[in-house]
Amino acid sequence: MSSQYSRIFRLTKENISEWTPIGRHNKRVKNLIIFGGFSAIFFSAAWGLYYLNRGDSPHFAINLIIFLVGITTLILAFGNYLRCAAIIMCHALLIAVFFASLGDVPVGNIPRSVHINFLPVAAATFLIFHRERVYLRFILPAIGLMLFLAIALNIMPIPSPDLAAPIEGRMVGVWVNYFTGIVGVSIVVVMMQANMNARSVLESDMRRAMARGEYHFYYQPQVDRHGHIFGVEALLRWHHPTRGMVSPLEFIELAEETGLIIPMGEWGLRTACAQLAEWAKSPQTHHLTIAVNVSATQFRQPSFVQEVKSILSLSGAEPSKLKLELTETALADDIDVVIQKMNDLKEVGVTWSLDDFGTGFSSLNLLKRLPLDQLKIDKSFISDLLTDKRSFSIVNTVIHLSQDLNLVVIAEGVENEKQLMALNSIGCSLYQGYLFSYPLPISELSDVIESGKTSWVSRNMPLISHD
Repeated sequence: MSSQYSRIFRLTKENISEWTPIGRHNKRVKNLIIFGGFSAIFFSAAWGLYYLNRGDSPHFAINLIIFLVGITTLILAFGNYLRCAAIIMCHALLIAVFFASLGDVPVGNIPRSVHINFLPVAAATFLIFHRERVYLRFILPAIGLMLFLAIALNIMPIPSPDLAAPIEGRMVGVWVNYFTGIVGVSIVVVMMQANMNARSVLESDMRRAMARGEYHFYYQPQVDRHGHIFGVEALLRWHHPTRGMVSPLEFIELAEETGLIIPMGEWGLRTACAQLAEWAKSPQTHHLTIAVNVSATQFRQPSFVQEVKSILSLSGAEPSKLKLELTETALADDIDVVIQKMNDLKEVGVTWSLDDFGTGFSSLNLLKRLPLDQLKIDKSFISDLLTDKRSFSIVNTVIHLSQDLNLVVIAEGVENEKQLMALNSIGCSLYQGYLFSYPLPISELSDVIESGKTSWVSRNMPLISHD
């Protein structure tokens, strides 16, 4: 339970880059929070001073809370702590609007109006938390809508007149509440429509890209401690005709959600196997392996095993040169089915690698049961290797654990010589990262292969070796 609450209330900076869908969404969320924060400060200050002047302590206290919430959310929003700011803002405003509604007793021809403000808060909550789990995404906005309906339909009993706000200024308050409610909902709807339009355009472009052959593989070399290239990882890239190179961060997640990842994954396997068959013709490249990422959606397809076997057979590629990389997300299903699929392909020679090891929730017992050949240490541990003792200890443990389990271990994300030396000193002998080579198109990769070594190795040989 404590871990669940820590995920809900974690304090982390959000990415607001214009180059990814998440970044653009966060940018809209930031603008929405800033708009809400300034609105809360302005209106609560005005009404707070009014109630303070009249000596109405309860209503002054409500507006003081809203004022403080506005200040807090603005500070967090400008620091890009958007998730934390949004959680505070949505909860606090729902509570404040509820208590303010208790004092909104209809008098004469003056109707209740404070409850109108539940609508923009509920709509904003749904927009902001559309990627979250059930509570933030559905339950919280649903509470706002139910409270709005309960008051609008007079289902909620009218409170005692003793709680009523002063009659003076009530009609002005009605117009202000209708204004903030309508304008707030309109702004949220415009932002939601922008998200939907961007998603729709991107999805259409992705479908056309498959038909037009706009997807390509870039290959990042993997080297041993002697500097020899023993294989590559195939990384998907999209060259858009007008936008240029599109980052995988921008389209992979949407491909997963829409199911486009399945034909994209099949194309990736066919392309990799065709390249392996081509490399097998040359003594200089016949030993190379290609690691291909398999998405959880693709792996879960009932026909996945037969599809891989068919592609291998038709291409003529040697199965042992094909390395399929799974993330721990793909292991979340029935583990017996996962193991069976892995064993079926392992029988024909395909090898398996567990990608981003250490970032998920796989137990050691699961690691023992899976028919793996390789573990890839996630680059987040490598980047902190020299500055965080815990990261160093984790990497050291993973390396020795892999040796005990007779698994190959490779460190990805190696970017500088100090990281390389540290990894070498604790027994890691296989590497991948910008220190050796950026991902390359096949034409540039061929030049690197012909030279026998990456440019860094050529300049700095020999590597430290245990020999």
